[in-house]
Amino acid sequence: MNKSKKDNKKKPKKELNQEDKKNFKADTKVINQEISKKKTIVLKIIFYIFLIIILFTASSLTFCYCYIRKSKEIKNSEITLLKEQYQEAFIDYQEKIEYGTTWNYEDFLTNLIDSKKLDSSVNLNLEINSEKLIKDSSYKFMNSKETVKITINRDYQYQILNKNYQTNIEVEKTIDLTIEDTKLPTITGISDKEITVGSAIDLKSGISASDEVDGELEIVIEGEVDTNKVGVYTIKVSATDKNNNTKTEEFKVTVKEKPKVNSQSKNNNTSSSNSNNTSNSNTNSNTNTNTSSKNDTSTKDGRLNLAKAEAKRVVSNIIKPGMSDYEKAYAIMMYIFQSVEVQHNQSTEAYKTNFGNEAYAALILKIAACSGRCKAITLLCDAAGLKSQHINKDLWTHQWNKVLIDGKWVVLDSQIGLLGGDKHPFED
Repeated sequence: MNKSKKDNKKKPKKELNQEDKKNFKADTKVINQEISKKKTIVLKIIFYIFLIIILFTASSLTFCYCYIRKSKEIKNSEITLLKEQYQEAFIDYQEKIEYGTTWNYEDFLTNLIDSKKLDSSVNLNLEINSEKLIKDSSYKFMNSKETVKITINRDYQYQILNKNYQTNIEVEKTIDLTIEDTKLPTITGISDKEITVGSAIDLKSGISASDEVDGELEIVIEGEVDTNKVGVYTIKVSATDKNNNTKTEEFKVTVKEKPKVNSQSKNNNTSSSNSNNTSNSNTNSNTNTNTSSKNDTSTKDGRLNLAKAEAKRVVSNIIKPGMSDYEKAYAIMMYIFQSVEVQHNQSTEAYKTNFGNEAYAALILKIAACSGRCKAITLLCDAAGLKSQHINKDLWTHQWNKVLIDGKWVVLDSQIGLLGGDKHPFED
């Protein structure tokens, strides 16, 4: 046991001599130098690898930046070319448009846009006088100058390096359209007249004027007739529309002497008349009295008879063979619309003066309230063989007619020039 312990005791280190120490130091220095060289090489390799990574990354970023920039420049050029192409699609419309002409949405596109220079992806926005014009709508030119603004736009999408981009291409053009009214008004009812000395004459009777757009116009009479003096008088009739287009026509009024009664013939007739018995004399007397009262304007029946006679005369002039029921109703409506002035004073006292609520006022005096117009329409329809209704009759409100056309009751309002539909705009 003790021996074993002794054996296990460490032996003392052998000390190096001077030469060994020198050799050891030399070997250690060489080893350190080798290690230092290898460290330097490794560090250089790491440095160059890092430098290469930096240079590669920088060059890649530079390439991407230049590629994106160039791609955007190319796309901007494409966008500029598209804008120029769309701008060239606008047509500078120079023609003058007739006053009252109606264009629908497609007319605006046809006349103001060259569709061949547009692709299907564009959107069009039309405004006239700052009001948007939509498809299936129309516009009537009623001003001397109309301003149309057209906007063309579309969404433009493109992709660069798998990234999506979107922009909006928009161009617009404002076009001023010139509107002219070259059509003269129309004057109807002009004809030469003959009267006898002392007879009264209404120079405006039966004459009316209208314009295709402005509707009924006021007529102006120039010239006078001396009903107490035999002669031929020239009367000028003129009408001017809202755009100062004036139509003038003339007619002549001949004033003749009253026909002379042959006294011998008168005596013979008197003698013959006296030879009749008393019964016949009374009968003739009653007949003359009835005939006289028949056309007496002081009685309602007398005025109605005159209106009926005038209705038949008017229908014989305005209704032509072969006309459909609609054409007949339209001709009747336009006659009253154009030739009868609207009576605005509809008081009881006013009606006592000119019977404005009777057919007589519309057909004879040419000025009537809506009730008088309706009654005149009824007489005209009766004379033309049309069935009619008087709507709101005897009510203190606006009144109109309905006419049976092709089995349907159609609204007819001669005061506003309306024929069509089964419901009046004034109805709830």
